[in-house]
Amino acid sequence: MRFYITLILLFVLVDISSAQYLYHQLEERHSADEIRKDIDQLYTDLKKHHLQLYQYIKKTRFEWQIDSLKSSIENPLTSADLYLKLLPLLSEIGDGHLKIDFFEPAKVTDSDYLKYGRPYLSPFEQLNLKIINGKIFIIENQDRNSKLTAGSEIVSINDLPSFEIIKNALQKCFSDGYNSTFKYFLLNNGNLTNIWQIFKNKDSLNVVFRQGNILDSTYLIGKPYDIKVALQNSKHKGPFQLKFLDYKELGTHTAYLKVNTFTAKLEQADVDLFNNQLSNMENLVLDLRGNTGGDIFLMCHFLKFFIKKPICPIEFPQELIKGVLLPTLDSNRRKQINYVKEFNRNGYGKLIPFSNAYKNKLYILVNGGTFSATSIFANTLSLAKRGILIGEETGGGRNNINAGTYFNSRLKNTAIVYSIGMIPFKLPEPSLTIGHGIIPDIKINYTLEDYLDNKDLELNWAIQDIKKKGNL
Repeated sequence: MRFYITLILLFVLVDISSAQYLYHQLEERHSADEIRKDIDQLYTDLKKHHLQLYQYIKKTRFEWQIDSLKSSIENPLTSADLYLKLLPLLSEIGDGHLKIDFFEPAKVTDSDYLKYGRPYLSPFEQLNLKIINGKIFIIENQDRNSKLTAGSEIVSINDLPSFEIIKNALQKCFSDGYNSTFKYFLLNNGNLTNIWQIFKNKDSLNVVFRQGNILDSTYLIGKPYDIKVALQNSKHKGPFQLKFLDYKELGTHTAYLKVNTFTAKLEQADVDLFNNQLSNMENLVLDLRGNTGGDIFLMCHFLKFFIKKPICPIEFPQELIKGVLLPTLDSNRRKQINYVKEFNRNGYGKLIPFSNAYKNKLYILVNGGTFSATSIFANTLSLAKRGILIGEETGGGRNNINAGTYFNSRLKNTAIVYSIGMIPFKLPEPSLTIGHGIIPDIKINYTLEDYLDNKDLELNWAIQDIKKKGNL
């Protein structure tokens, strides 16, 4: 899910003399009756448009949770209040593509920033944290004057034990099925919004930490932040775009190819790699770690550079293809039908290898950030027995994924926005282990020392295996 809260806008109460967008989302309170009606609206849309709603949670339990939430609403709430109450409930659906937020970034004005923007950054901004075996460790602290040095274990923050912090943060993340590696990937790679929310976005936090056998405490303080300067700078910056591929040679016969995202564009230079450099390589390390997905059409097209024989990467439910789920005249039904038609029209129902496809040894690196389209990519290579998967369980589901085209809506009273994936991508030969990602052939587990030494255990395993065979 997206965490737009990084705009540093939450929970500031100020006097408002003129109507602003964020005032309605952060301060205006809605009656208990209005809140309950919004919850009913959301549940109605989920039942109608989420075709796998009860796959990972029983209908009776989910309805009980809905009723419990509604009955607990006794006093007026803001949109942000309701949003935070909805997150743990929606997380149990087990859909990493379900999106919800209490405001729309496009509607935020400069005045909103100036009224609600905090004059400091998140105290966590300066830290590189890793959660290892239920504990929180500091890998790096950019504040050189702090007592919180690399290797320190955070025991508590503002008297809240670390295990409670982790539990609270995980409940606000969405992932496929019962999978947790995607949630940990988000937390371990800088997305600490859910943790800052726990402490009401305070700029100063009291941290108890352990260094070796010694307990100590200190304050973690957010850096000053000039909102006016940040606004001015943002107007001169274009949107950041990841490069599709990164390539380097590790030896005479071995290459490394990092697939950063499937939201980028396949350039001619990327195709030329397969025509030229890769055709001479006996080994290729294909890095899918941290690639959270993107365009499934692009993913299917790119897959044809790695398969040796025709293969089906995705299956659609027969009831969706036959069109019996929704009324024919329903506009969202037409979106589903058109998506499936275009998918098959492009020949992605059964992929045919490109003539210049890479056919030699593959080492495929995966982790919890291997999600969505990228998890389908990894799953297809695994089914085709195209290489060794190295790393940890992927964040993307092994059984099915809900994405493709979305039902987008807004709650009537609180204006909370949400998106529901309407295409169930069913993966061939579904796993008997329901609700988890793709399990690698070689499982890798990082220790605190590995992180502190900046080791790349997956890549190191691949290189050592290639060296054993004498053809690096």
